[in-house]
Amino acid sequence: MKRMTTRFLMACAAIGAATGVLLLPANFISAAIAAAVPLAYAAMLGVWLLGPVVALAVLRRPGAALLTMLIAGIINIPSPAGPTAIVTNLMIGVAMELGFLVTLYRIWKPWLFHVTALVFETWYAITAYTFYNIDDMAIAVQGVFFALMAASAILFTWLGLLIASRLEATGVARGIAPGRRPATPPPAPAES
Repeated sequence: MKRMTTRFLMACAAIGAATGVLLLPANFISAAIAAAVPLAYAAMLGVWLLGPVVALAVLRRPGAALLTMLIAGIINIPSPAGPTAIVTNLMIGVAMELGFLVTLYRIWKPWLFHVTALVFETWYAITAYTFYNIDDMAIAVQGVFFALMAASAILFTWLGLLIASRLEATGVARGIAPGRRPATPPPAPAES
């Protein structure tokens, strides 16, 4: 296992803080609409995937999603979720890590991000099925519920990968993520 450097921890904290700020309004909105408008809730669930996707895609190290979501969860304690925000965010971080753990953190292809996100969203949909009384809805509405969750997972995973590629282009991951070299100053001009 790679050492957790200060740069790695700070990068996770920065991504986690940004994720936490994004999730604060999402937690307020989801608390208001989850039971009343479950289809709208299903459509927004992918937003919780942004942080772990960005962290894993940029840092490419074990624990990146977990640490990122821990910070995001702590920031979301003042939301309607309260302290359970930590548990929920850690659950999402662990779920996203599992897809990469299976490959021993060797594969970083977009398809693995999408498959991992879809597996997690499917598992969550099954657990939420009874809680949100999805079984009382018409079969067509149930299908729409699951389709919206899947579309949300795909959309927000894609958005997370896009954000990660933009961050990578700035060079923020050099020296943190495996295979990326630290930025080196250009050689001094030769004197004539």
